[in-house]
Amino acid sequence: MTQSSALACQAMVTAPHALATQAGVSILRDGGNAADAIIGVAAALAVLYPHMTGIGGDAFFLYYDAKSGEIAGYNGSGAAAQLATLDYYRSAGHHVIPERGPAAALTVPGAVDAWFALAGRFGSLEMERILGPAIAYASDGAPAARSFVSAIERLREVLAADEGATELFLRHGPSQTGDVFRNPQLAATLRSIAAFGRAWFYEGDGARSIAQRAEAIGSPLRARDFAEHRGAFCEPVAGQFYGFESLTVPPNSQGLTLLIAQQTYEAYANGKALEVGSAAQVHGAVESIRLAIEDRDGVVTDPNAGDEWRAMLQPERALAHAARIDPYMARLPVEQHIDRGDTAYFACVDGAGNAASFIQSLFHGFGAGVVMPELGVTLQNRGTSFDLSEGRLRSLAPGKRPFHTLMPCMLLRDAKPHLVYGSMGGDAQPQIALQLSTTIALGMNPQDAIERPRWRWATQDQREPARLHVESRLGDACIAGLRARGHDVLVMGAWEESMGHAGAILIDRSSGVLSGGWDPRSDGAAAGY
Repeated sequence: MTQSSALACQAMVTAPHALATQAGVSILRDGGNAADAIIGVAAALAVLYPHMTGIGGDAFFLYYDAKSGEIAGYNGSGAAAQLATLDYYRSAGHHVIPERGPAAALTVPGAVDAWFALAGRFGSLEMERILGPAIAYASDGAPAARSFVSAIERLREVLAADEGATELFLRHGPSQTGDVFRNPQLAATLRSIAAFGRAWFYEGDGARSIAQRAEAIGSPLRARDFAEHRGAFCEPVAGQFYGFESLTVPPNSQGLTLLIAQQTYEAYANGKALEVGSAAQVHGAVESIRLAIEDRDGVVTDPNAGDEWRAMLQPERALAHAARIDPYMARLPVEQHIDRGDTAYFACVDGAGNAASFIQSLFHGFGAGVVMPELGVTLQNRGTSFDLSEGRLRSLAPGKRPFHTLMPCMLLRDAKPHLVYGSMGGDAQPQIALQLSTTIALGMNPQDAIERPRWRWATQDQREPARLHVESRLGDACIAGLRARGHDVLVMGAWEESMGHAGAILIDRSSGVLSGGWDPRSDGAAAGY
């Protein structure tokens, strides 16, 4: 163990950047609630962790309102632009949507809408106060985090391909950890959002500025796409896991992947002593995830496509999946290509018992790699999840929402949050959430669970099928046992950032103590009072 869980009785915040955690705590101390604080964290991360998240991306959340006992979900994903048709891309010579560049920026950013939806329904402070820390970080500057600097170096060619990204991140960006980074254009954008509200970004000067730049550089986004954007509150989707009710958000989020995997794993482990971290335990979890991903890829698409996905959560399906898992042999590999996404997950619990599980992202590092110079905003590349073939589950269509990896999580006990948790990591998000929930549900504290050696069913090279990546700390015996079962294992470093930035807050209602965990693979912190 490298750290102890943060402990508090009144409130707790966890985030992948320590200054963002401090921003959330300061809002709570000023009388804000969990909704106010989590928006403040979201905005601060848009400044401090711009490779992972920003107001040019999307957001999803779960929010528990202690007064009413209600748990609300929110889908803050943006739809494809009206110009984003199959013919639009085919006429440009594309057989797949480019991963980077203007053509990758084809969906409306939904994060700002999600902030205002949460604030309007559950918040208590004015947006000027909530966004204040983020505005200060953007205008005055803040020391650049290790992950941010590393991403600039890793993705230098992506950034160099765009004039705005070159100016912001290469000419004026940090060259080493601790360099002070400023984004005065983003500070002005956040001030305008605070002063004039959601309408400024979706119907006013913000939308017009993005649309003008998008048209000039070859993105299909236009002002009408922003004006038509509406996120939506949604009923959380639930599964059962070791006596808890496990919650996430429904499709187009991949969240049900976690619920399928949890129920499959519990059914498989029934009556078996699976020691956490043993080859037998990891094997069962990996096989559960692989089955869940197969289910996911057959049903998860735009929310308006129907609810066929609900059949995947029936107990009988979990039992059938569990029966397919051979405890001594991995299933034959399938041609799965598992994506990595750079994202920010964060959580908050306040003194009244309100709880927020929030996730916000540009998808890949720096999203489309396209920066709006006048606004200091980077656009996401979430639209790369669409297919340019006709008649498929995720075929591109104007106004359609893409398949989404973002998935906030909660475990409930007696209809109240027991664990608020999640992680970045693209397709690894349900895998990391399964690993966290498996250990924490059985009694491990959040920090110890987050610091455990992690595995990830992932694609190292997009031209090759997925392999089982493991941190070296998993141990020789476990790794040998996985290989003996037929897993194609790739041993990584001891602490791999690609294994995710997880966060978790455990609510012990018997003692009144909150336990917060943060991921040493990030630049984060958990803090409370």
